[in-house]
Amino acid sequence: MSTTSIAVKAETCVPDRYITWLKEHNVPLFNAGTSWWRPYRHALIPASVKPEPIDIELEQAQDALRKSGTFFLRWLTRRSEEPTDFWYVACDRYEFNDLSGKMRTKIRRAYKDCSVRQIEASWLAVHGYDCYAAAFSRYKGGQPESRQRFAGICSDCSDGPFEFWGAYVGDHLAGFAKCIVGEDYVTMVSFKIHPDYLTSRPAYALLDKVLETYVTGEGKVLHNGFRSIDHQTDMQEFVLQFGFRREYCDLKIVYRPLVGMCVGALYPFKPILDLVPTTRHFSQIKTLLTQEKIRRSFL
Repeated sequence: MSTTSIAVKAETCVPDRYITWLKEHNVPLFNAGTSWWRPYRHALIPASVKPEPIDIELEQAQDALRKSGTFFLRWLTRRSEEPTDFWYVACDRYEFNDLSGKMRTKIRRAYKDCSVRQIEASWLAVHGYDCYAAAFSRYKGGQPESRQRFAGICSDCSDGPFEFWGAYVGDHLAGFAKCIVGEDYVTMVSFKIHPDYLTSRPAYALLDKVLETYVTGEGKVLHNGFRSIDHQTDMQEFVLQFGFRREYCDLKIVYRPLVGMCVGALYPFKPILDLVPTTRHFSQIKTLLTQEKIRRSFL
């Protein structure tokens, strides 16, 4: 396997805008190894949303876990030129004419029914909830935040490195994208489409506009997250049609001692547990064991 490994510094000449925003909003952050980390679903993950290899020692990881009270720390240490069981998706070049004829036709038809423009976080806080909540009808087991919580999340973004784009069919919001904008990258952290407007293809116009703005226009790399471990999603298959590619990498995990013992004890029974009907809490165990299977593939 051909790999590259790049150390990432916690503090650079140009601080990461998103990490700066997290600090200003008093989001708990922990400095360990060469990076900042933030709690997410009982885990510690890199605070930056730009996927990069990180160096961290075992003792540093365990110290961060103790301080944060989280169960495990997850990161990547190297990229791979060969396919692996873990990846993130990225696009560093977007040319409309390079797309397939079928994709170009869909995008042109989308613009006949849709318009796309940048919107303010404050506007979305007031007017975006119906589109946001309706989008969850397409997700199995997904539950939207409350209207009040959604409005609060949007409003908090008003002073941060966030940019929002809305797709409209007439005067109706048919979809929106939320992006975190860094110095040389953009990460699309939310992409919601109202199911009532799917025939107008707002997703095609919306993604085309985001790619044209950031990748073609500003020369930045657009990311759309890591492989989903806890649920199936069609989003990555969708963006691959626009010139995104899988960036293969490894997956490293350090558990708190007791959590590691439990995972090790349960892992031999994974084939049996996979056959058990999924409940909300049991789904978390299945996800944990699937993640462990990916981690072991790199040993």
